[in-house]
Amino acid sequence: MKPLNEKGMMLLEMLLVLFVATVLVLIPTIYTKQTKDQLENQLFIEEFQSHMTAIQNYAVLSGQVTMMTVSSQYKTVQFKVIGDEKNALNQLIYLPETITTPTYKTYHFNGYTGNLRNFDTLVFFINKQRHTMTFQLGSGRYKWQ
Repeated sequence: MKPLNEKGMMLLEMLLVLFVATVLVLIPTIYTKQTKDQLENQLFIEEFQSHMTAIQNYAVLSGQVTMMTVSSQYKTVQFKVIGDEKNALNQLIYLPETITTPTYKTYHFNGYTGNLRNFDTLVFFINKQRHTMTFQLGSGRYKWQ
């Protein structure tokens, strides 16, 4: 039996250490990406609900019609006070990469009541799972599933 070449053994040891170190570096990166995506999704949902409530409350308190436009093409949600282009509530938020919506819809909130002109269900796909926001009768009422 031939003795092992010491140089060959060093090379194998070095490759093994390099492989283990690479695995140890990559594991946190995978979990960091998943955590980042979850946080982006949660922040979008909170921001969306906050803007929607603010625009609806503004319609109730000011008597002006407000609107919310959800665009699948541009992956945006636009909040706007009709007739007041410089209002601070006129905002555009972008959907994160992991959230999509299949439709283009505009929702108008009536002045003084805040009620919607059309009742509909807004659909979002978050990580390919279907989530819905169903608007209910009464100002400010919706159900998120």
